[in-house]
This record gives sequence, C-alpha cells and structure tokens, in this order.
Amino acid sequence: MIRIKLFLLLSVCALFARGQYGNHISVDPFVAVFGTAQVQYERPINSDNTMSVGLSLGYKTSSGVFELPGISSDKITTDDFNFNGIKIIPEFRWYTQKQGFSGFYTGAYLKYQHYTGNIEGIYVDNDSEQSTIDLDAKIKTYAAGLEVGYKLMVGNRFFLDFLIAGPGLSFNTFELDENAPLPSAFYDDLSEALSEYGIFESIDTDFEIDANAKSETKALPAFRYGIKIGYSF
Repeated sequence: MIRIKLFLLLSVCALFARGQYGNHISVDPFVAVFGTAQVQYERPINSDNTMSVGLSLGYKTSSGVFELPGISSDKITTDDFNFNGIKIIPEFRWYTQKQGFSGFYTGAYLKYQHYTGNIEGIYVDNDSEQSTIDLDAKIKTYAAGLEVGYKLMVGNRFFLDFLIAGPGLSFNTFELDENAPLPSAFYDDLSEALSEYGIFESIDTDFEIDANAKSETKALPAFRYGIKIGYSF
C-alpha cells in the first residue's frame, strides 16, 4: 500500500512538474519608459513543444519619460500630447528546436491598439479671431505581420525572449471629437501642422469632416522588436 501511494504521489508530482513548464509568462521592462506596462502569456499547442500560441496585453498610462510636445505654430498652440489606452497582440510561433519550447523561432502576429487623449489649446484664424481647442482624440491601429526571434533559457525556470524582427502592415484611424465648436478652417490648418509632426507622420491628416473629424490610412509598414524577461511554470 505504501508503495502504491508513493507511486501515485510521484506520478502526480511528475504531471504537475510537466504542467509547470508548459506555461511561459514574460514582461517587457523597456516599454515602461514609454509609460506602458505589458505582459505576455505563451503556451505550446503540440506534443513536442515546437508550436505555441501567445497573447500580449499592454496598457499605456502616459507618455513616460519621453513627453510628446504639443503643436506650436502661428495659428495653433496646444498642450503636450498624452495618450493612453490598450494594446492586444495574439501570436503564433514555430520553434526550430525539438522538445525545447526555446531557441530560434518564426511566427505570425496580429496587433490592435486603441489610444485616447485630450487635445487642448488655442486656435487663431486668418482674421485673428481666437477659438478654444478642446478635442477628444482617438487613435486605432490594426496590424498583422511575421516575426523571427530567439528564446534563451536561463536555468530551469527563467528565460530571455529576443524578438529580433517583426515586419508587417498596419491600418490606422485618427478621430477627433469636438467638446467646443471650432471653425472648419481649423482642420485645414491642423492637417498642415500635423503633417510635420513626427508621431502622426504615418497617418493621413486630410480629415473628412462630418460633425466630427476622421482620418484613415491605407496599408503602411509596421515593425515589432524587443526583449522580454520571463518565467516558466
């Protein structure tokens, strides 16, 4: 009886240990400087641990240490930009190393981002009339691409995940909702100002105005890279 109980106990422990190593969770410590917290969960989906699915969740609370300066032109002056919101990235990976769940990998990913923020400032038109700028801004991104990387195990539990390259295509939408009325000429001047502003260089800023302003892009290049620190359990 003692031998049977010991065998069952060892079997349960073995199964539990196997289950422990079938889950990888990691964080990207470097995105914190951009005001973002991000965590990824990954799990193999076949018996030899060469294929996996993962999900990354991120939340942006501020611009971080790199503040986004506002617009400063002859007609438009705004406060610094401060967008926040969520980022969701599901992905599939194929590892070249058998039975490892580590080493070199290739894969594919999807990405969805939804950032919001408030734009406040002053607009001066051609007649020197001033208007208050009070806009709710929304930026949505849909992207898909391929990736290649390397996962380095450090001991039995910890690992470093190097995403070397992740080229893809993205589609972006930029929307503005007025909290205070603005003259229609404002959007022409805003388009001109934003066209020279780095963060919006990939967005078509020729707004379509129908109660609110909206701009959409065609397919644009996207890219992912980074280093994550992880733990297996």
